Amino acid sequence: SKKELEKMNVKDIFSDIHLQEIYTEDAEIIKTKRFYNGQRIVSFKNNEMHNYWILKTPVFTDKNEIAGFIVVFRNVDKETEAEIKKSSFVATLTHDLKSPTNAQINMLNLLINGGFGELTPKQQDIAGLIRCSCKYVSELVATIIDTYSCDFGCIKLKPELFDITELISSLKAGLENLSEERNQKIYFSCPKTPYMVHADRLQIKRVIVNLISNAITYGYSNSVINIELESCDNMLSFSIKNQSKPIPESELETIFDRFKKSKYGAYNKTGTGLGLYLSRQIINLHNGQISAKSYDDGTCIFSFEIPVKQEVVV
Repeated sequence: SKKELEKMNVKDIFSDIHLQEIYTEDAEIIKTKRFYNGQRIVSFKNNEMHNYWILKTPVFTDKNEIAGFIVVFRNVDKETEAEIKKSSFVATLTHDLKSPTNAQINMLNLLINGGFGELTPKQQDIAGLIRCSCKYVSELVATIIDTYSCDFGCIKLKPELFDITELISSLKAGLENLSEERNQKIYFSCPKTPYMVHADRLQIKRVIVNLISNAITYGYSNSVINIELESCDNMLSFSIKNQSKPIPESELETIFDRFKKSKYGAYNKTGTGLGLYLSRQIINLHNGQISAKSYDDGTCIFSFEIPVKQEVVV
């Protein structure tokens, strides 16, 4: 009850295991001076365990020193149970879709490459269109699987040291065939020297591919796409700017939400409303932030920033 809690210390409420998590969080907040926002299972002294959404915000003194924390707990047991049932259904559905779709793509590759005889130009075009549709479904399934894996903590970061300028350059080259179809030019303000970052290369690659692909798909034809990379105070900043139809402020506020449906849904990869949501989840796992801005002149900027060095979480 409220009266009981007023007289209690965290040591009297939470289990010893959970106390260690609290102290680790507190140390990280004191170090970074940033709030914590997340969901996890909380264990109590009475051996009960519940799912809580937790917001922990530092309180600062006039000298910008942390004096304490304000912590908000919200029980989400019912929401979590419903989400688990939904996840089980989605996992079964995506599994049943994944195998036949991949089989179709493999057979179409054999057909297009002449494995069953030479095709006429018209047959090549039709087979190519069918293969594109199958790849669309395959990408859709992969995005859904990745999203639910991320939501339920199945994605664990595997930080490694790599040159992010080399990664961006290779991804830009690989996607330029898409931009050429729309007569778009992609420019990357690449630093002259390698820029080493300690992060999960595969997950950051997913985010960058998503943002570049969206800029190509949603940007105007015959336009320019600019990619910039900067660093400041041990933070890496990536941004991609293009020209497109302005996005209203109300849409920008929810564009990273899951299953967001709107006429600006092209910014969510494969049209599921999951692409940008998954990107935000990945950046959050890196203790970073992702944002979108749109201006009246058609300038649209999607950007993210992450610490240059990631702590390995076991």
